[in-house]
Amino acid sequence: MTGFLNFMEMQKFISTAYTVDILFYASTLIAHLIKRERFSRLFAMAAIGANAAILAALAFSSHHLPVFNLFEGLLTSILVLGFLGVFGRQKETSRPDVAAWVWIEVLFLFGITLFFQKEASAFRHDSTFLWVLLFHGLREIALGTGLFAVAHFIFFRLKKDRNALDKRILHQGRNFLLLTTVLFLNSEYAGMIWCQKGWGDFWHWNGTFFQSTLIILGLMLAFHIPGNSRRADDIRSLLGSAAVLLMLTVKVGKGLFV
Repeated sequence: MTGFLNFMEMQKFISTAYTVDILFYASTLIAHLIKRERFSRLFAMAAIGANAAILAALAFSSHHLPVFNLFEGLLTSILVLGFLGVFGRQKETSRPDVAAWVWIEVLFLFGITLFFQKEASAFRHDSTFLWVLLFHGLREIALGTGLFAVAHFIFFRLKKDRNALDKRILHQGRNFLLLTTVLFLNSEYAGMIWCQKGWGDFWHWNGTFFQSTLIILGLMLAFHIPGNSRRADDIRSLLGSAAVLLMLTVKVGKGLFV
């Protein structure tokens, strides 16, 4: 009975903190758009704190890191995205800028979570296995950094008159896309070791591997478009954004069938 009450109290806390977190992130976006940067930063820090508290509650209730089901996985990506939105961007003067697109993306991810259960994934026998944690955890971090790169690309593509600052923003987006690629490739490598240690062989060609291959090809193409023209920049940013959105689509698709 005591365990059930503790579970209900934890669920109530997660539900309340989840609602408060959405309000904090929405307030961050509004304050940013009306150029109240001090309030925007305060709301953002409060949102990140509430986000971290939800993940801590999920980890405490499930006894494993919150990186497995869609709800806890997206909250982990949101935490990474929110942290980068506060500490990882350059200052800009126009609106909507990169930060505005970051907060819009955060609210979009919250919109996806509205359709899924607000609870931790069940504990499995391999939930604490290092390579399993790296496989799932690095993917969530990669999604967060990838969406941060996409915010840069959206800002860049919507600019009609581009200057040197805009090019630096594009390059920063490419740097975070490169980080996304490294994280995603390391996730795949961890998955290979997981399969080798769990089943005695590396994984073979299947639907999941095919999806990962498409994501990697999209990321690679974004770095290999030649030229320094406006058209080449647009294509690179479009391919990079498409690869990250495919990453998100695959995650949501899997969440629908789990």
